[in-house]
Amino acid sequence: MTTTTPLFVIGVGRSGTTTLASLLSSHPRVVVGQERYKALWGKRIGELTPECFTRERFFDFSDGLTNIVPDAEERWRVHYDRMDAQFDEASHVGDKLTVARLQVLWEQHPTAHFVCIVRDVAEVAASWDRRATTVTDRGWPESLDARRAVEFWNQHNARIRRAARLRPEQVAVVEHASFFGDPGASALRRVLTGLDLETTPEVETAFAAAHARYADVVAQERSLSPEAQGFLEQHADLQLWRSLRRLAR
Repeated sequence: MTTTTPLFVIGVGRSGTTTLASLLSSHPRVVVGQERYKALWGKRIGELTPECFTRERFFDFSDGLTNIVPDAEERWRVHYDRMDAQFDEASHVGDKLTVARLQVLWEQHPTAHFVCIVRDVAEVAASWDRRATTVTDRGWPESLDARRAVEFWNQHNARIRRAARLRPEQVAVVEHASFFGDPGASALRRVLTGLDLETTPEVETAFAAAHARYADVVAQERSLSPEAQGFLEQHADLQLWRSLRRLAR
């Protein structure tokens, strides 16, 4: 097996992290989990060591550290079958997280690269609110509504900006709309170049599907209640957002 570089996809929930992780891992030399070690994100983050990204650990789902396992859904089985096939030739191996713990992860993985995705607060808040108010959505707590989205959005953006300024050579920031909305995939190509990877036919196919879905579904308007919109306008750090967008590739 070749020597690998740790790679983490980071973003607040509902900002496109799942699609971005799938897109990057469509590259034959990239292996990225889908919240493979979710149970370690809190106080146990120090346990997310390089040993977690050996073949033996990465594909051993009996550890109970995630609910996103191959047996849960067909798409996860397909994903991890592909990751297994790519693992031995991979140059980058890592995971996708919806918590911005970049500084802590660097302590365990000093050479790690991060691809951080950021998204307009109104879109994130509307997505959180829709899931929180959908009675049949058992995978999303009712408490994680639009107001909580703003809190998490501010926190993530601050941490991502700080990391990007401290280690610009190891942190790529992409903005959801411009990344997936560009049919030419220019931001994706810049990210791959930063990882010393070429654009492959597999990546081009995966991006075409992601772009089509963005144009057809994701980019459609989402509404917030007047109360939630007012809270957003008062509490979202839009100055921070503007500075972060300037860092986006």
